[in-house]
Amino acid sequence: MASDKQNPSYLERNLSIYPWYTRLCFTPFMVPIIVLFWEKNGLNTFDIYLLQGIFAIAIVLLEVPTGMVADLMGKRKSLIFGNLFNLAGCTLYACSSGFALFLSAELLLAVGMSLLSGASAALLYDSLKQLGRESEYAAREGLATSHQLISFAICALVGGLVGSYSLRLAMAMSILGPLLGTFLATRFREVHMVEGEVGSLASRYWTLVSDSKKFVLKHRLVRWFLLFFAIISGSATWMLWLYQPYMQACGLPIWAFGMVFALFNLYAAFISRRAAGIAARLGRAKTITLMMALQLLCLPLLVLIKAPWSFLFILGQQTNRGFMAPVLNQWILSYTFRDKRATVLSIAGLMGRLVFALGAPIVGLAGKNTSLDMAIIVQCFILFGVFSTLLILYQRIPLKYFHVKPSEKF
Repeated sequence: MASDKQNPSYLERNLSIYPWYTRLCFTPFMVPIIVLFWEKNGLNTFDIYLLQGIFAIAIVLLEVPTGMVADLMGKRKSLIFGNLFNLAGCTLYACSSGFALFLSAELLLAVGMSLLSGASAALLYDSLKQLGRESEYAAREGLATSHQLISFAICALVGGLVGSYSLRLAMAMSILGPLLGTFLATRFREVHMVEGEVGSLASRYWTLVSDSKKFVLKHRLVRWFLLFFAIISGSATWMLWLYQPYMQACGLPIWAFGMVFALFNLYAAFISRRAAGIAARLGRAKTITLMMALQLLCLPLLVLIKAPWSFLFILGQQTNRGFMAPVLNQWILSYTFRDKRATVLSIAGLMGRLVFALGAPIVGLAGKNTSLDMAIIVQCFILFGVFSTLLILYQRIPLKYFHVKPSEKF
């Protein structure tokens, strides 16, 4: 093993497994029919938002502690345990009904998703860093993400067709992803195993969290990227639970939902393959402005124009979905030290869930007490205010934070 550490070529295996892992670790056959499944099993609109709100809060509470598992115990172990929890959650979902059992399944999934959050991206980046090829991260992450989104598209098509026959069968088929993910995670090689650390695991955890928090609080550019990541991901989830009622309101037949979700995934995959090149050509400032415009402007169009094809406006937010992993993750990771990367990415995931949890009651109440249009308009006003503030804050970040200093200690 010592020779392996002197010669990092053994990490080449991670580069070959990573695309397959991202394709197969999550098979969301249930996504096009999940709202119908909830409704058929006794949940109403308020229950659905409550269920997802609790899930988001659980993620917020678990993100950083589980990020510690990846940074202190190893990214490989974090991926294995995360997939096992997801396997348990998906299995319980497929076999149960009613709010209480669904909540239990969501909590299992929250643990699993938290363990996975940031670990795979950090494993890829660390492998490339050890091989002296970290400049390949954006392209490799973009390619892997595009493959994952193509997989999602296939699952959406199949899930929509199967769901028209049996909603529960579509849910049961979703077990396949974490089953394959567990197997593939065991095939990864660990990078930078922590050895010879002094102190208990608990003390090392608090030290890591404290150091990561200090790093984020001190590095104004990284802090800004985390806020931007959180707003983009959190606000996209506000809209996610309105996709199906919006398409129904526009007269799109239910059997076509799977095709629409497949289109979303294929389009995001197309963008992900090209995201690094687009961002390089535009430059960081223009890329940020473009992402804000795409996230915001599709919302009034959804309200003003209602037709069976109006779901195409959602492609604006799907563009940002393609940008998230290859562009935003790279910006964050390039300024973050190795031993904190998974934890910092977990903080990004935590903040995104928190944004959703804070905004979901507002959006949900607007939709319940007024109309679907008002729920979308509320999102539009919130995003306009937040993006305006973020642009002002970005302009005020000192230039020194834009330079990567590997030797600097935070």
